[in-house]
Amino acid sequence: MEKTIITIGRQFGAGGRELGKRLAETLDIPYYDKEIIESAAALSGLSKEYIAQNDEIVTNSFLYSLVMGTRTLTGQKTVEEIKMDAQREAIKEIAAKGSCVIIGRTADYTLKDEKPFRVFLSADEETRIQRVCGRDNLSEKDAMKKIHKMDKLRAAYYNEYADAAWGKADNYDLCINLSRITVEKAIDMIIMSVREPNCFRNI
Repeated sequence: MEKTIITIGRQFGAGGRELGKRLAETLDIPYYDKEIIESAAALSGLSKEYIAQNDEIVTNSFLYSLVMGTRTLTGQKTVEEIKMDAQREAIKEIAAKGSCVIIGRTADYTLKDEKPFRVFLSADEETRIQRVCGRDNLSEKDAMKKIHKMDKLRAAYYNEYADAAWGKADNYDLCINLSRITVEKAIDMIIMSVREPNCFRNI
């Protein structure tokens, strides 16, 4: 298979990381998720803890930056801007190495010139609640609250830094509902779509 870059956007609790890892294993190509945090830290000089704490979260509002001490009033870059520049550079360096699967962090937009295959994964609320309950040891009520919060954060982050609408089908090559399609079938669909463009769309 020629160089293939697959980016995966996902609703919180939909199973994106599980699918991404298994997809990369099936294709025998590298998988990148938290590794991007380490690369961005090395490139920016910021701590991994800071980048991880603010991962896929918009923190560039003027008030937030003043409170957190991340904005200067002299025209210099904010810490948030330094973080985002380093993250974009890390993603570009990863893509330059060859085929890979990249989770989140507006990689689809950052790599738009590379024309990655862009996937968005969703699932119904009940499926996501059950997944988050089991994974994070939360009650159903708390899991639902976390899902709503994280979806809002991811949407705000993507809409801010990708200059596009998070989860909108037009921004992706393949949208899959993991409540209706098994992970195994979804992986088959992604691979088939990569090899035969337009065989599936927005399922």
